[in-house]
Amino acid sequence: MLALLFACSEYAYHTKPDHGGTSDSGSPWSWTDHDTGSPGGVPENLDEFVVEGSNTTDFVFFGDTSGSMTEELTTLGDQMEAFVAALDAAGVDWQLAAVTGPSGCSTSGILDPHIDDAPALFAAAILTPPGEDLVDEWGLYDITQVIENTDAGECNEGLLRSNANLHAVFLSDENDDSPGSETGDPDYWRTYVDQIVAKKGSASAVTLSAIAGPVPDGCEGADPGYGYSEATEGTGGEFISLCDTDWPSQVNVLATAAVTQSRFDLTLTPVSETIEVRVDGAFDTTDWVYVSAGNYVEFTANVPTSGQVVEIHYLVDGG
Repeated sequence: MLALLFACSEYAYHTKPDHGGTSDSGSPWSWTDHDTGSPGGVPENLDEFVVEGSNTTDFVFFGDTSGSMTEELTTLGDQMEAFVAALDAAGVDWQLAAVTGPSGCSTSGILDPHIDDAPALFAAAILTPPGEDLVDEWGLYDITQVIENTDAGECNEGLLRSNANLHAVFLSDENDDSPGSETGDPDYWRTYVDQIVAKKGSASAVTLSAIAGPVPDGCEGADPGYGYSEATEGTGGEFISLCDTDWPSQVNVLATAAVTQSRFDLTLTPVSETIEVRVDGAFDTTDWVYVSAGNYVEFTANVPTSGQVVEIHYLVDGG
């Protein structure tokens, strides 16, 4: 999933309507603000979001170049022409870079819409091994080093634009093997994410996504992508399962994520069956699910895009 998201919330104790049907708006609960603290009132909450998708995004792809990944890396390269076309169609001002090793320098250089053969250059670069097999699965480390080497005079100068979102994508059939992963600390990945965010200057402008084996079981041909899965979840990114035979067709989701927002974190815990969602004032009852484990609403279809207003109204769970 990446769009910037600004959220504001209204907190109030509202009174449940006396009638058992729906309100004039079609809602089973009232959307009209009432005075707070009504005796016997039912606590309600309204979270409001304005999707502010950025049309300027810097993409960095990490490719695991271990021997088992040649086919997947080639497939990713083959998808780049469609990926770039999707960015152009969405009006995204993009930059694109590939990294396969810990040197801190992109193997592709910085590609942009003005380079006619950008997809082909990317496809060749993502297959370039780092020169040492022991470091070809250091995805989080490699992305961090790429970002750290973006200042004036460094090898990736110009990659990290101040007005752009940063979207990093990992492709691997193994878990992340960056230094720190061997300690057994399940939160080791936070050190790398925090370093990337610090360099970028804003957590809301950083998204990490992955094409990897799903946690916890993986599948035949792909081990679970520990490290990548947590970093993706922690930054609101997209996780595409390498176990899905149609994963190449899903790569374009990473392009449209620059101007869309699928996940909306709730400020309070809802009574799930009372959740109502409106997009630009229109009720939406079919395009989203509530994920209780993370306390957020996730759109699975008709994902809100830049400029749209999302309202999520619910009774607060007092338990």
